[in-house]
This record gives sequence, C-alpha cells and structure tokens, in this order.
Amino acid sequence: MQYGIYTYAKTLAVFFVTFAQLGTGKSLLRFIPAVDDPEQRNIVAGLAYLTTLFGSTVVGTILFLFAPKISFFTLNEPLLTNTIRVLAIALPFNTALNLTNSIFRASENLQYQVFVSDFLKNIIRVLLVGSAVYFGFSLVGIVVAITIGLILSTGVGISLLYSKTDIWPSVGNPTNGFYSFYSYSVPLTLKDLGQKMYTRSDILMVGFFLSGPAVGIYRVSILLSAFLKLPLSAVNQLFPPIASGLNAENEREELSSVYETVTRWVFTVSLLPSLVMIVYSQEILAVFGSEFTGGAAVLVLFAIAKLTSSVVGPSGFLLMMTDHQYLNFANQLTLGILNIILNYLFIQQFGFVGAAVATAGTLAAINLLRVGQVWYTERMTPYSSKFLKPLFAGVCAAVTMLGCTTIADGYLLLAFGSIVGLIVFGSTLVALGIEREDREFYTENVSPRLPK
Repeated sequence: MQYGIYTYAKTLAVFFVTFAQLGTGKSLLRFIPAVDDPEQRNIVAGLAYLTTLFGSTVVGTILFLFAPKISFFTLNEPLLTNTIRVLAIALPFNTALNLTNSIFRASENLQYQVFVSDFLKNIIRVLLVGSAVYFGFSLVGIVVAITIGLILSTGVGISLLYSKTDIWPSVGNPTNGFYSFYSYSVPLTLKDLGQKMYTRSDILMVGFFLSGPAVGIYRVSILLSAFLKLPLSAVNQLFPPIASGLNAENEREELSSVYETVTRWVFTVSLLPSLVMIVYSQEILAVFGSEFTGGAAVLVLFAIAKLTSSVVGPSGFLLMMTDHQYLNFANQLTLGILNIILNYLFIQQFGFVGAAVATAGTLAAINLLRVGQVWYTERMTPYSSKFLKPLFAGVCAAVTMLGCTTIADGYLLLAFGSIVGLIVFGSTLVALGIEREDREFYTENVSPRLPK
C-alpha cells in the first residue's frame, strides 16, 4: 500500500517538474553545441537556470498548498498529502540537477553526469534510505531521506560544473535573443507534458479508478520494462550534441549515417532483454511475490512498446535537433490526450490491463509516427538490410527460450532460459559478422566521449 502511495505522489511530482523546467534542458542540448562563443554559452546556461529557479519555486509552492486537495480527490490518504509536500520541497533541487546534467551532456562532459546521477546520487540514496528504514521511519521519513540525498547530489553537480567545465552560468543577453531561446523551450515544455500524459497518466488513473495496491502491481511491471530503455537512454546521452553539431555544419549524409547506426545498435542491444520479459513475464514477476504475477500481461505489453522505441532509435531527438520542435510538441500533446481518453475507457472495462493496452498502444503509435516524420521532413531513415542480422538472431533466441519451457519452470527456467537465449543470440550475431561501419563509428564518435 505505501509503495502505491509513493508511486502516485512521485508521478504527480513528475508532471509538475515538467512545468518547472520549461523545456530548458533540451534547449541547452540544442544551443550549447551550436554556439562557439564561450561567453554566450555561459549566458544561455544562466538563462536556463534562472528560468527553472523561477518555475520550480512557483510550481513547488502550488503543489505544496494543494496537496490536501489532491489527496482528497484521488487516494484520500493522509500519507499522500505529506509525501506530496516533501516532494514539492525537493522540486527546485530536482530541476537544478536535471539542468546541470543537460549542460554536462551538451558540453560533452558525460563523465560528470555519470558520476553524479548514475553513481553518487544512487549511493547517497541507498545509504540515507537504508538508514531511514533501519531506524523505523515511515514513508514520509523515507521520502525526506531521498530529498536530502537529492540536495546533496545537486550541490556536488553544480560544484563540478564550476570547477571542471568551462561553462559558468552568467546573466546577459543571448546573441540570438530571448525569443529564440523561449520559442524553442516553450514548445518543448508542452511536448514534455504530452509525453508525461501518455507515459504517466495511466498510473494516476489506475490510482483514481482502482486502488493503491493496484498502482503498486502496475508500477512494478512498468519499472521492469523501463530497463529496456537503458540502451536508448545511453544513446540519447551522446546523440543530441552530435546531431546538433552535424546539422549546424550541414553534414546531412554523416547525420543520416549516424542516425542509422545508433538506431541499429539500440535495437540489437534491446532485443534480447525484451524477448526475455515477453517469454518469461510470469517468472520475472514471481520474484517480487505471487501477487505480482497478475501484472504479467502488463509487462508483456510494455516490453513490446519499449521495443518499438528501440526500433525507431533517437527519432524524437533528431526532430528536435533539426528545429522541428513544434512537430514534436504536436505529436506528444495529441497522443497524450488520446492516451487519457483511452485509459478512461479501457480501465473501467479491463482494469489495469486496460491501462497497459491504452498506454503501450499509444507509445507504439508515437514511435511509428516519429520515424515517418523524420523521413518526411529530413528524408532520413534508420533502416537498411543490416537490420536483418539482429532480427534473425532474435528469432533464433526466442525459439530457443520457448523450447526451454518444456524442460524447466520457475526460477530455474528464468535463469537457464535467459542464459541459453543469450548464448544463441550472441553466437548468431558473431556468426553473421560485425559491420565495418559499426567499428568506425565507435572509434570516431563513441570512444572519445566515454568517461576516462
């Protein structure tokens, strides 16, 4: 029950963070790589920080004041009110850390983002949350511990920004003017809101129409499928500054080649884990308890949806980096509204499985729409006959893993089948051969940007 309450509060906070950031993070990914003057880069970064400071303060205050009303009209739990209020206090630090990470990405200092967000923040969180649990604190105490960890991580991130990079946010007039900055960032705010509407509104509506425990079961399935986004997320750390630079230099052929290569990489790395979650959904959820196996259909649907995200690669970022932010905004907002409507209809008929059908279907639709729009606007496609190699390897692995269900079950099936599937998948890829373009792209674009 408490996990469901935390999930619900966290989801609400994510919506408010979107408003607070005003699209500034992605604006930095667009403008910093394209600006040569160090002073102007500092001014753009300073404008982004001032914008998020103002936005997060206003939005956090609203969230704090209206927390009792939100709780009353949703789960109607006192714990929810207090949890929301703690997250409202954390909101300015959350936006500041997100913005700092965007600057690390835009300036190609990924090692600092990895250290702060992927290592330090998680270590601090584990230590503080573990201490809170050890001393018997309730859900609110645990959320306070998470907030303290976020504040500490934000402080370290900003310190690294000033001490280890050449970007020092400052106040002044950007060369292209405030209009250029906000005409790019504001549509992205609405775009991000639309994205949250189709990726998070299902959780809010499950809690509204069903119950806290249902939210917990549903959320576990979503979190498991979220691991499938890791390859795409890793590529999205590298792709925007590369794409922005190539677009600014009018290197169209090179940009198209990069787009094709990274999309195939993402699909290849994501395919086997997706198949494991689809074939062994019951066994995976049983690890968390028998009551969670009821979310097997949800896990399968989201695994398929996340796989479609891998198939289209960084198409959304390519649209943004080629100045089609309004198109991205229209995509997200339209499909976000559609997702809410479909969730409303399907949840009442089919419970949280209906929510998964609505949200996973919407996600798959927007992915296919994006890749079509990239072709229409830029005449670029990520697909070639080279996609057949990982596809064939995936078919071989899937058939093998299904065959394992006849000789094992439970945890043994999950472990044995996954290992056998990995061996078949990897050996098939090796037998078919590694592309020369892959080695060249890795050497020229990926290796120099990896943390040393």
